[in-house]
Amino acid sequence: MNKDTFKKIESVLYLPDHQAELALTPCEMERRNRWLICVSMKMDNPLLPDKSLVEMLEAGMTGKFRAVAKSTAYRDIAAVNKITGNIQLAATNWYRYMIIEGAKEAFDIAKAEKDARGMAAALDKIGKYTRADKPDNEFDWDQMLPPVMEPSNDTTLLEGIEPIEDLEKRKKELREMFKGDMRDRAVDVETEE
Repeated sequence: MNKDTFKKIESVLYLPDHQAELALTPCEMERRNRWLICVSMKMDNPLLPDKSLVEMLEAGMTGKFRAVAKSTAYRDIAAVNKITGNIQLAATNWYRYMIIEGAKEAFDIAKAEKDARGMAAALDKIGKYTRADKPDNEFDWDQMLPPVMEPSNDTTLLEGIEPIEDLEKRKKELREMFKGDMRDRAVDVETEE
Protein backbone atom coordinates (compact mmCIF):
# COMPACT_ATOMS: atom_id res chain seq x y z
CA MET A 1 0.00 0.00 0.00
CA ASN A 2 1.38 3.37 -0.90
CA LYS A 3 1.39 6.49 1.26
CA ASP A 4 -1.36 8.18 -0.76
CA THR A 5 -3.78 5.30 -0.13
CA PHE A 6 -2.95 5.30 3.56
CA LYS A 7 -3.52 9.06 3.85
CA LYS A 8 -6.71 8.81 1.81
CA ILE A 9 -8.19 6.12 4.09
CA GLU A 10 -6.89 7.76 7.26
CA SER A 11 -8.51 11.08 6.33
CA VAL A 12 -12.00 9.52 6.19
CA LEU A 13 -11.53 6.83 8.84
CA TYR A 14 -13.85 8.40 11.41
CA LEU A 15 -16.38 9.88 8.99
CA PRO A 16 -19.82 8.27 8.56
CA ASP A 17 -19.94 5.50 5.97
CA HIS A 18 -21.95 7.50 3.43
CA GLN A 19 -19.32 10.28 3.43
CA ALA A 20 -16.39 7.85 3.30
CA GLU A 21 -17.93 6.03 0.32
CA LEU A 22 -17.75 9.26 -1.70
CA ALA A 23 -13.96 9.45 -1.29
CA LEU A 24 -13.00 5.75 -1.44
CA THR A 25 -13.22 2.90 -3.91
CA PRO A 26 -15.09 -0.26 -2.75
CA CYS A 27 -11.75 -2.01 -2.08
CA GLU A 28 -10.50 0.95 0.00
CA MET A 29 -13.84 1.08 1.79
CA GLU A 30 -13.47 -2.55 2.88
CA ARG A 31 -9.92 -1.85 4.05
CA ARG A 32 -11.24 1.17 5.99
CA ASN A 33 -13.81 -1.07 7.70
CA ARG A 34 -11.09 -3.53 8.75
CA TRP A 35 -8.94 -0.70 10.10
CA LEU A 36 -11.85 0.88 11.94
CA ILE A 37 -12.71 -2.38 13.74
CA CYS A 38 -9.05 -2.97 14.64
CA VAL A 39 -8.64 0.60 15.94
CA SER A 40 -11.74 0.28 18.12
CA MET A 41 -10.56 -3.11 19.45
CA LYS A 42 -7.12 -1.64 20.26
CA MET A 43 -8.70 1.32 22.03
CA ASP A 44 -10.98 -0.97 24.06
CA ASN A 45 -8.10 -3.24 25.05
CA PRO A 46 -4.68 -1.59 24.64
CA LEU A 47 -2.90 -4.83 25.58
CA LEU A 48 -4.63 -6.88 22.87
CA PRO A 49 -1.87 -8.75 21.01
CA ASP A 50 -1.50 -8.20 17.28
CA LYS A 51 -1.85 -11.96 16.79
CA SER A 52 -5.49 -11.80 17.93
CA LEU A 53 -6.21 -9.03 15.44
CA VAL A 54 -4.53 -10.98 12.65
CA GLU A 55 -6.62 -14.06 13.45
CA MET A 56 -9.79 -11.95 13.47
CA LEU A 57 -8.88 -10.38 10.11
CA GLU A 58 -8.09 -13.79 8.61
CA ALA A 59 -11.47 -15.14 9.76
CA GLY A 60 -13.42 -12.12 8.51
CA MET A 61 -16.56 -10.58 10.00
CA THR A 62 -19.95 -11.24 8.47
CA GLY A 63 -21.47 -8.01 7.25
CA LYS A 64 -18.32 -5.99 7.91
CA PHE A 65 -15.52 -7.38 5.72
CA ARG A 66 -14.32 -10.53 3.98
CA ALA A 67 -11.55 -12.75 5.29
CA VAL A 68 -8.09 -11.65 4.15
CA ALA A 69 -4.72 -13.34 3.70
CA LYS A 70 -2.21 -13.31 6.54
CA SER A 71 0.08 -10.88 4.68
CA THR A 72 -2.83 -8.47 4.14
CA ALA A 73 -3.77 -8.80 7.81
CA TYR A 74 -0.24 -7.85 8.88
CA ARG A 75 -0.26 -4.85 6.51
CA ASP A 76 -3.55 -3.77 8.06
CA ILE A 77 -2.11 -4.15 11.57
CA ALA A 78 0.90 -2.04 10.58
CA ALA A 79 -1.46 0.70 9.35
CA VAL A 80 -3.57 0.46 12.53
CA ASN A 81 -0.43 0.74 14.69
CA LYS A 82 0.60 3.78 12.67
CA ILE A 83 -2.80 5.36 13.31
CA THR A 84 -3.07 4.53 17.01
CA GLY A 85 0.60 4.68 17.86
CA ASN A 86 2.16 1.91 19.87
CA ILE A 87 -0.30 1.70 22.74
CA GLN A 88 1.70 -1.09 24.37
CA LEU A 89 4.39 1.42 25.28
CA ALA A 90 1.85 2.76 27.75
CA ALA A 91 1.31 -0.70 29.29
CA THR A 92 2.98 0.19 32.59
CA ASN A 93 0.73 3.21 33.03
CA TRP A 94 -2.27 1.08 32.08
CA TYR A 95 -1.40 -1.48 34.78
CA ARG A 96 -0.89 1.29 37.31
CA TYR A 97 -4.28 2.70 36.42
CA MET A 98 -5.93 -0.72 36.81
CA ILE A 99 -4.20 -1.32 40.16
CA ILE A 100 -5.16 2.10 41.51
CA GLU A 101 -8.78 1.75 40.37
CA GLY A 102 -8.95 -1.72 41.93
CA ALA A 103 -7.46 -0.38 45.16
CA LYS A 104 -10.06 2.42 45.20
CA GLU A 105 -12.86 -0.14 44.84
CA ALA A 106 -11.27 -2.26 47.58
CA PHE A 107 -11.11 0.82 49.82
CA ASP A 108 -14.81 1.57 49.20
CA ILE A 109 -15.78 -2.03 50.01
CA ALA A 110 -13.62 -2.07 53.15
CA LYS A 111 -15.06 1.27 54.24
CA ALA A 112 -18.62 0.03 53.77
CA GLU A 113 -17.82 -3.05 55.86
CA LYS A 114 -15.92 -0.93 58.43
CA ASP A 115 -12.78 -3.02 57.87
CA ALA A 116 -9.88 -0.86 59.06
CA ARG A 117 -7.19 -3.33 57.91
CA GLY A 118 -8.71 -3.59 54.44
CA MET A 119 -8.87 0.20 54.19
CA ALA A 120 -5.24 0.50 55.29
CA ALA A 121 -4.12 -2.15 52.78
CA ALA A 122 -5.98 -0.41 49.94
CA LEU A 123 -4.52 2.97 50.89
CA ASP A 124 -1.06 1.39 51.09
CA LYS A 125 -1.40 0.11 47.51
CA ILE A 126 -2.64 3.47 46.30
CA GLY A 127 0.26 5.21 48.04
CA LYS A 128 2.77 2.74 46.60
CA TYR A 129 1.62 3.00 42.99
CA THR A 130 1.11 6.77 43.02
CA ARG A 131 4.47 7.20 44.82
CA ALA A 132 2.69 9.44 47.31
CA ASP A 133 4.91 8.05 50.06
CA LYS A 134 8.11 9.34 48.43
CA PRO A 135 9.28 12.93 48.13
CA ASP A 136 9.29 14.49 44.70
CA ASN A 137 12.74 14.25 43.17
CA GLU A 138 13.46 17.40 41.30
CA PHE A 139 16.53 16.91 39.14
CA ASP A 140 19.14 19.62 39.54
CA TRP A 141 19.83 20.49 35.92
CA ASP A 142 22.75 22.73 36.93
CA GLN A 143 24.72 19.59 37.82
CA MET A 144 24.40 18.26 34.29
CA LEU A 145 27.28 19.74 32.32
CA PRO A 146 28.14 18.87 28.74
CA PRO A 147 31.59 17.39 28.11
CA VAL A 148 34.31 19.87 27.28
CA MET A 149 35.86 19.06 23.92
CA GLU A 150 38.62 20.94 22.19
CA PRO A 151 38.91 20.52 18.44
CA SER A 152 42.36 19.57 17.20
CA ASN A 153 44.01 18.55 13.98
CA ASP A 154 46.71 16.57 15.80
CA THR A 155 46.28 12.93 14.66
CA THR A 156 48.51 11.65 17.47
CA LEU A 157 45.61 12.23 19.86
CA LEU A 158 43.60 9.47 18.18
CA GLU A 159 43.66 6.21 20.08
CA GLY A 160 43.93 2.80 18.43
CA ILE A 161 45.11 4.07 15.05
CA GLU A 162 48.61 3.18 13.95
CA PRO A 163 50.41 5.41 11.44
CA ILE A 164 51.28 3.96 8.02
CA GLU A 165 55.02 4.19 7.39
CA ASP A 166 55.08 4.26 3.59
CA LEU A 167 51.64 5.52 2.53
CA GLU A 168 52.29 5.39 -1.25
CA LYS A 169 53.53 1.78 -1.03
CA ARG A 170 50.43 0.77 0.96
CA LYS A 171 48.12 2.48 -1.57
CA LYS A 172 49.84 0.59 -4.41
CA GLU A 173 49.44 -2.74 -2.56
CA LEU A 174 45.74 -2.13 -2.02
CA ARG A 175 45.21 -1.15 -5.66
CA GLU A 176 46.94 -4.36 -6.80
CA MET A 177 44.92 -6.44 -4.37
CA PHE A 178 41.57 -5.14 -5.65
CA LYS A 179 42.51 -4.76 -9.31
CA GLY A 180 40.47 -6.60 -11.92
CA ASP A 181 37.36 -8.70 -11.53
CA MET A 182 36.80 -9.73 -7.91
CA ARG A 183 34.52 -12.62 -8.98
CA ASP A 184 37.60 -14.59 -9.98
CA ARG A 185 38.73 -14.62 -6.36
CA ALA A 186 35.35 -15.50 -4.83
CA VAL A 187 35.20 -18.91 -3.18
CA ASP A 188 32.02 -20.95 -2.71
CA VAL A 189 31.64 -22.23 0.82
CA GLU A 190 29.45 -25.10 1.97
CA THR A 191 26.85 -24.11 4.55
CA GLU A 192 27.08 -25.69 7.96
CA GLU A 193 24.32 -26.14 10.52
